[in-house]
Amino acid sequence: MVKHSPDFTLKTANRVSDSLKENPEFPDLKPTQAELEKVCQEFTVSISKAGRNDRTLLSAKNDKKAELIRILDEMADYVTATSKNDTTMLLRSGFDIVGIRIAEQTLEPIEKFNVEIGGPGVATTSVKRVKGAKAYIHKCTLDPITPDSIWITETTTDRENTFTNLRSVSRYWFQVIAIGRGKQLETSLPVSIVIQ
Repeated sequence: MVKHSPDFTLKTANRVSDSLKENPEFPDLKPTQAELEKVCQEFTVSISKAGRNDRTLLSAKNDKKAELIRILDEMADYVTATSKNDTTMLLRSGFDIVGIRIAEQTLEPIEKFNVEIGGPGVATTSVKRVKGAKAYIHKCTLDPITPDSIWITETTTDRENTFTNLRSVSRYWFQVIAIGRGKQLETSLPVSIVIQ
């Protein structure tokens, strides 16, 4: 069964509209895709017009949102009935499916991993933002890397992390792991540097 969240976003409604446009799998769509597209546009305009202090414009926006929800509800019923439990067909409608969680995006590889030396015993790791990453694990260990190496790790939502109290005049290896939805991981190549 397809669904849309009660607190849906306009992004979701537009995704459904784009997916159903000229989609031959749903030929007798009621309401039509053109109606959905029109109400999406009207709702977008009502959002931009509605101010915090204007109750009339806010009410008009809420009315347009209710109309959009009604259209999506009717479309979801039609799509569910037409697809006859074909998951791929359901997904091609642009709707989400009850009971199936799909990663919205694949984690991109780590690019531009840098390590900068600070003062004595200090080093900062940083990576270019990884699209789809929810957190980063910054880690370092003394040279050489072996199966018995003990890594100092910091898990954070920041792309940058500063390590302190490292041994001066010692070579360290640094690495960053990006964490995405589910169990997605992307690991940088290790970088070595001598600490001041």
